[in-house]
Amino acid sequence: MKSQTASTNNYLISRNKQNPSYSLYRFDLNSDELFTPVQLGANTCFDASYRIAQIGGYLLQWSPLDHQDNEPGYRFALSEFHPNSQDPLNGPVIQRGFWKKSKFWGHYRDHYSTNPNEDQHLDLTPMASFVLNMIPAKGRGTFELWNFDPKPTAPGHADPLPFPYSGQGGFPLIKQGHTLIPIGNYVLDRLPDGQEFRLWSFDPQMHPPLALPAVQQGRWDKIDPTRELTALGDHLLEWDSEKGDYRLWKFDPHDAQVLIGPVRQGQLPSGIGADSMLTGFQAQIPAQADRAETPGTIDFMRSKIKHVVYYMLESRSFDNVCGWLYENGDEGCHYIGSQTPFDGASLDHFNLDGDKPVHVSQFKGGKLSNDWDLIAVDQDPFHDTTDNLQQMFAESPGYWGRATPDMGGFILNNANAQVMESFSPEQLPILNGLARNFAVSDRWFCSIPGGTDVNRAFSVTGSAFNKLGTWEGGNAYEYWPKFPHRQSVWKVLWSHGITDWKIYNAIIWEKQIFTYQLYLKGQIPSVDESPSDFMANIDQFKQDAAAGELPAFSYLEPTWIAPSGATSYHPGADLVPAEKMLNEIYEAVKNGPGWDETLLIITFDKNNGLYDHVAPPYARKPWPNDLNNGFAYDLMGPRVPTIMVSPWIKEQSVFRAEGETPFDSTSFAATLLQWFGVPKPLWGLGDRMDAAPSFEAVLQASEPRKEAPTLTPPYDKSFPNKQDGS
Repeated sequence: MKSQTASTNNYLISRNKQNPSYSLYRFDLNSDELFTPVQLGANTCFDASYRIAQIGGYLLQWSPLDHQDNEPGYRFALSEFHPNSQDPLNGPVIQRGFWKKSKFWGHYRDHYSTNPNEDQHLDLTPMASFVLNMIPAKGRGTFELWNFDPKPTAPGHADPLPFPYSGQGGFPLIKQGHTLIPIGNYVLDRLPDGQEFRLWSFDPQMHPPLALPAVQQGRWDKIDPTRELTALGDHLLEWDSEKGDYRLWKFDPHDAQVLIGPVRQGQLPSGIGADSMLTGFQAQIPAQADRAETPGTIDFMRSKIKHVVYYMLESRSFDNVCGWLYENGDEGCHYIGSQTPFDGASLDHFNLDGDKPVHVSQFKGGKLSNDWDLIAVDQDPFHDTTDNLQQMFAESPGYWGRATPDMGGFILNNANAQVMESFSPEQLPILNGLARNFAVSDRWFCSIPGGTDVNRAFSVTGSAFNKLGTWEGGNAYEYWPKFPHRQSVWKVLWSHGITDWKIYNAIIWEKQIFTYQLYLKGQIPSVDESPSDFMANIDQFKQDAAAGELPAFSYLEPTWIAPSGATSYHPGADLVPAEKMLNEIYEAVKNGPGWDETLLIITFDKNNGLYDHVAPPYARKPWPNDLNNGFAYDLMGPRVPTIMVSPWIKEQSVFRAEGETPFDSTSFAATLLQWFGVPKPLWGLGDRMDAAPSFEAVLQASEPRKEAPTLTPPYDKSFPNKQDGS
């Protein structure tokens, strides 16, 4: 729940315009000296004519206009950057090659401006896991957004910019003389006079990717137009090479001036002079050894957990399946975050069916029997965003009046009182058994009041792609990967050279692996060339767990619909197969050699129109310009269960986020990326993801627990208990 704070991963590269010498400085806000020289080897040098930029976790370098086989173009190299090496700018090369000029200029024209030398230098700007090519002119800012694929598993001579992510176009307001400075999810546009600015949201699914309207625009009264600006993480360095001084500003996209401060000011290191060129680089965040043995810290999680397994189920509210977990009192609970009592279901909670109150109840009195199936709600409740909003706001003024949800419209919207029924721990002993024996959060919300696809999108991309509803069938589903959209957590990891992950599916959906089709396909060409290297079925997961061969990050899908029974917990399906599959996954992890190093995360994508009594909060908007049918994606949906399983978790833990922002599904990816050490300004997953609290504090045990419980799945009419005499 503590955000990553290591600033020692920030570096400032200083190169000389006239000669190949360069120097490197560690940038540390917590140090008395903001810039500390890094000792380099003797006679280190780097061609001064080359340009450099960080893209993902790599250093991209490219030459001025050159020729190869009489073809004009640009030489490039993509290399690893190791700040503690003797020669960081000449690190191990991942890819090397030659870009023909026609790649960026096209075949049908030589120039886009009146400048005959416009092609002497290639103008590339890194933007998250993409690269923007600009050809600025007085009347048009020609651009093209390129996909980035470092191909870390196949080093050699591959092009790290394999194809355009969007077609060529023209910016109406970004032209010659503008300076684009990428920083986090945004691009700061400094106009030619040096004091006017615009702030753009970078959105790779839009064309253009810096689309109107600007997030902020104005005029700085504190920034000297003659001074240069360089991004350093989530700060901006304003500096003057002639005077040798600097001011450091905090970047805040929500402030009208964008730059807060200055937060530091002083003299530049003596090695930075009049001919210097400055470039920031954020290396992977190192684990802090002095905190690695402190439970509840991200460094503790990084030192103890080597495998994260994420199993997202669907369509159950917290009250519906975990609300009775501590019905008889929560004595013995270990609270993390808030110390308030467990917030479960109650028979006092109700909705009105007309004028008649219908209270929360337990399905079949909370009992198991061979006489009935474990199925409640005989129809799939309504759960689109418009339905969710009516369920959460029975009374005016509702969402558009910024009211607090009253949670009174579930029966009103569904015309079905069954949405008030719930299941007891006896009926769902695996889900509740894991929650009681390990950890559960009673303050974890849907990311959006809405359906499956948008909520799953939030968990792995940080937004709903500015869509509502679902697109999981027909042409919308089949052709979805062919259109640009916002990147996923897998693309972020890949762009940083992290390839140790796999998606395990339980069933093929519409001829495709559902998660791959909607949230990954089309983003990483290397993966699309050989998807079987990163996809497998759920049986393979069990085998990998048993053999101790799980990847660092495993993403598991349930069985959505099948003759053998769904395992997703979806309403309308028997819940016994779901409980059995969850238990099999738990047993596979528990009995494998990696148990002591694994964190199993079990969560649900949405509440699916089923009642929960806790009002969801308003939230950070994921992307500045998102708006669909009057909904701005700034309200979470009802609570869903999230359970954490690990021997490093104390029994009967109930965890909540610290601070005012509660957990939602973006907390998963935010924690995962911190665990991998990826700097937040390089995520490019939107503002909701950046604001998401992380959950490493759930790991509170100073030693791994020696014993793990064995649980028994439930039974019913279709899956009877032979020993039950009922």
